[in-house]
Amino acid sequence: MTTIPGPVLILGLPLTMAVLLQLLRRWTTVTAWLAAVTSVVLGTAVISLPLTQTWQLGQWQIRLGAPLWVLGREVVLQPVDRLPVTFLFFTAAGIFILAWRLLPHSNFFPIGLATTALLVGALLVTQVVYAALLVEIAAILAVFPLHEGSKQAKGGLRFMTYTSLALPGLMVTQLLLDLYAIFPNDRGLLSTSAVLLSLSFAILLGAFPFQNWLSAVTDDGSPPVVTYIFTMNLGVVWFMLLAYLQSYTWLSEQAALGSVFNILGLLMMGLGGLLAASQQRLGRLVGYATLVDNGAMLLALGTQRIGGIALAGIMLISRPLALGLMTVGLAGLRRLSAGDDDRETLRGAVWRAPWRTAAFLVGGIALAGFPLSLGFTARWGLYRLIAEQSLFEAAFALLSSAGVMLGLISAMRALLAPPPVDKQGRVLGLALKEDLIVVLLIVVLIGATFTLSIFPQGISRVALEMASGYTFFAP
Repeated sequence: MTTIPGPVLILGLPLTMAVLLQLLRRWTTVTAWLAAVTSVVLGTAVISLPLTQTWQLGQWQIRLGAPLWVLGREVVLQPVDRLPVTFLFFTAAGIFILAWRLLPHSNFFPIGLATTALLVGALLVTQVVYAALLVEIAAILAVFPLHEGSKQAKGGLRFMTYTSLALPGLMVTQLLLDLYAIFPNDRGLLSTSAVLLSLSFAILLGAFPFQNWLSAVTDDGSPPVVTYIFTMNLGVVWFMLLAYLQSYTWLSEQAALGSVFNILGLLMMGLGGLLAASQQRLGRLVGYATLVDNGAMLLALGTQRIGGIALAGIMLISRPLALGLMTVGLAGLRRLSAGDDDRETLRGAVWRAPWRTAAFLVGGIALAGFPLSLGFTARWGLYRLIAEQSLFEAAFALLSSAGVMLGLISAMRALLAPPPVDKQGRVLGLALKEDLIVVLLIVVLIGATFTLSIFPQGISRVALEMASGYTFFAP
């Protein structure tokens, strides 16, 4: 009996289901739940089934840890990949359920499932340059549902362009590092690799001066798809960066690399906080808050400690909750004003859409890393870790996060302001007719945000276990 390698199931099942979902697209409930269930089943299998043992599935024998060879390239599920892959599948399932009531008859469900398979494949392929290529293809696919039904596609085009610009740098970095393995005395190869690597990932993560794609995506993109891109696509970029440092230990030993991550992280946090504090549009506020969060993750990596990687892992795990709330709220608030999300246009919106307003504000507080949220646990740990090396950097990072809160407070003043009324004292404008299921999803997300902020131990253990798979830094 033939043994089927794990990647055939992990990648083949979602790609096959994506074709089926495209045929069933008119039945939104069916496509959304099939996509979510497929992701949950695969995520559960990856985290619970042993890699080395063979298990029976009908007439087939499957071994999750067995490698798959595609055109001479190895695709394999390694122990270090299990938690990241599980995170991707479970996060995708949650986003599919969230989009169920927001995106009727959408291409997002089949394309999202296919994109998930590509992003997971980027973690399983051992050659990092091919991982970057899969991320590029996934970015191109994500653009289609991002602007579905929209007359503009500026955000998607910028996202696709910047992802394409990062690809050559990663390919050249791979070549230089392979040359260094042959000529270990040529330290110039290593220095050039560090610069190219930093530049490429700065583009992918939206570091200065490449940050405008983040705000453009949130400005004119579909909110649930924005959540997908900022958690799934950027999450894989983060794991790719860790894979580079794990594969090339001499690169992670570069003394200057920690300084580069520190500088990039502080620049991203400072610029994001400044732009968020002065932002008038709610969509762009989401983008700049994500920029600050990306900077905090790089700053955590710059500590060159496993604890820093664990803190970044908590930020990544908490992001779907925060962004899910913000984007659900944003989608509803835009419906009040025919797509306009200027905070003055939405003045007094709480009186017409209280649940969506609450979702946006609670999600914003969580993404800014303030109490009560899981993000606060990670940010506070980061400030303490940085303060051991530089009190100034810790204070700067805290002030940058406060910039996001200032932007959110400005939005809060407008959204919670007394509503405009007519001469008879009636509120102008129609109230948003809420879907009961959407309200229930908002309540669940808010409840999960508060619960995890009070009891973060489980997530912290998962993040620490995830970080322990990367051995290039000291404990």
